Amino acid sequence: MKKLFGLLLALLVGFFANAQQNIPNGNFEDWGVHKTDVLDTWVVSGTVNPSTDAYSGTKSIRLENKASAKTRGFVTSGPFVGNRLLGVPYDEQPLSIRFRAKYDLALGDQAQMACLFSYKGNTIAYAGLTIEGSSNDTFSYFSVPITWTVSTNPDSVALALSSLNLETQEFNGDGYIIFDDLHFATISTRNKAIPNGDFENWTTKKRDDLTSWYTTDDYIFELTGLEFPNPLVVQSNKGRSGTKGVELTTQDLNNDLIPGMIVVGDAFRDFEKPTFAMNNRWKYFEGYYQYKPVNGDSAFFAAFLFKSGIPIGGVQFTIDQTTTSYTYFSKEIAYYTSVAPDSAVVFITSSNPDDSRGEGSWLLLDDIQFSDNNSSVFDVNLNKLTVYPNPFQNEIHFSGIDQMIGADFTIVDVLGKPVTEGILTRNLTVDLTDQLPGVYILHISGKHVKTTKILVKE
Repeated sequence: MKKLFGLLLALLVGFFANAQQNIPNGNFEDWGVHKTDVLDTWVVSGTVNPSTDAYSGTKSIRLENKASAKTRGFVTSGPFVGNRLLGVPYDEQPLSIRFRAKYDLALGDQAQMACLFSYKGNTIAYAGLTIEGSSNDTFSYFSVPITWTVSTNPDSVALALSSLNLETQEFNGDGYIIFDDLHFATISTRNKAIPNGDFENWTTKKRDDLTSWYTTDDYIFELTGLEFPNPLVVQSNKGRSGTKGVELTTQDLNNDLIPGMIVVGDAFRDFEKPTFAMNNRWKYFEGYYQYKPVNGDSAFFAAFLFKSGIPIGGVQFTIDQTTTSYTYFSKEIAYYTSVAPDSAVVFITSSNPDDSRGEGSWLLLDDIQFSDNNSSVFDVNLNKLTVYPNPFQNEIHFSGIDQMIGADFTIVDVLGKPVTEGILTRNLTVDLTDQLPGVYILHISGKHVKTTKILVKE
């Protein structure tokens, strides 16, 4: 029987949590996992993925152009320092670089391969090739001569593969190129291989993925193909009403301060555009937060409401004060017309995107929603409210209700049928001896409180 009550309790908690939602996943309870396959030993940028469409082995590398997002696939055998591409150690003098490629590029777009051999920082050999058109779904064979300017063995080699011309960076449309079996050769003999030149070795990386929201980490990955070493938006186990919240942190990326940002939808271009449906003319935008700004930072909050894609109301504000416990905010929505909205968007950041000042500014959020009642009068520590015992057998008692004296309470069964009601008083005991074992819902509503709790009678 206890197992049944536990199941009913879990279902009801989920039901009431979801029933109160009007901003998708505004209680930040729903999370997934974002998995990324990262190419070992190469430096990756843009849209780069492993492919099982391979000429040899089990994997190849697929570089893609996405014209709408202005992203392309780009990999190098070493990092850039300034404008110079560093390579990997290499000490032989091959005569050609060879590979297989399958591709389908937009008219006028060009994929590119470039290779530089160096000795003590000086370029002593090079090879390059541009590729355009389509291979008609087959792997084409390429053998590109290497031009040596001196007869000295190199100490490094740098390779770059791109789905778009490295010089023009011009997009005409979507397209892709798959590379496989890249190697150096002298006549019919293979020279020393470069690390992971067959593109067989990939590492899967994982990070928290906030359901229904688009984050800074999503944006960085979409733009560069890279996962930030420490995600800027992460799941928190410090939930206020549930078990989870969301933490946003401002971090340094290549000497630029990047805030943790979240927007309902699937891209930051959705900011100030409707991203979810709604059908109520809400009065307030409210929620709970903790904030630790660095160097005068301020967190930014915005909510806009729309009718047929046209803005008809909204609110935006900043918070710059440190708070180490959940603090309530409620901001009135300013409407420009008398019509009711049909959609909305919500955007929140850990620091001003246009003026981030300190690495480490940290924002914790929970229970973000629209409301018709300014709940500032409800901004009490509801964690002090205890109903005990729970599960119970005959009677329930209350503690932590000093700020709730005089509030109305109602207990209903799972079908919503009232069981008993009354007013909260000190030393209150409610006798439920005559009720059958099962799950009940306690509603409390008054000047200083509005909450719901689940009760189980054994």
